Amino acid sequence: VCVEFPDCRETLNDDGVGIDLGIKDLAICSDGTKYKNINKSQKVKKPEKQKRRLQRSISRSYEKNKKGESYCKTNNVIKKEKLLLKRDHRLTNIRKNYLNQTISEIIKRKPRFICIEDLNVSGMMKNRHLSKAV
Repeated sequence: VCVEFPDCRETLNDDGVGIDLGIKDLAICSDGTKYKNINKSQKVKKPEKQKRRLQRSISRSYEKNKKGESYCKTNNVIKKEKLLLKRDHRLTNIRKNYLNQTISEIIKRKPRFICIEDLNVSGMMKNRHLSKAV
């Protein structure tokens, strides 16, 4: 079976987009569009707080069940660690989803080119004050 399709090339806008990555905001585009930092929103702060509490609870359980030099892993500790993994995955998924939505929103404008600021992200991650924001 032979099928002919018309030319499927999409028409792109004549203008390009420059993206400035930031700490206060996730990204600021050259046309003035700002994308907020998801880490500063309630959507992420609340699960992070729950995660911190759970981590402290697990630590206390380990200390309580310590036998001599070794730590004893009880069934309740195992349950809490599974719950911690779930919280961690949820946070990761929220962040990934927001990034993917932001990227698709920029791409839907169909710019001719996209320029992104070149940052030393690995160097910024070593700074404990910047790492949380990055």
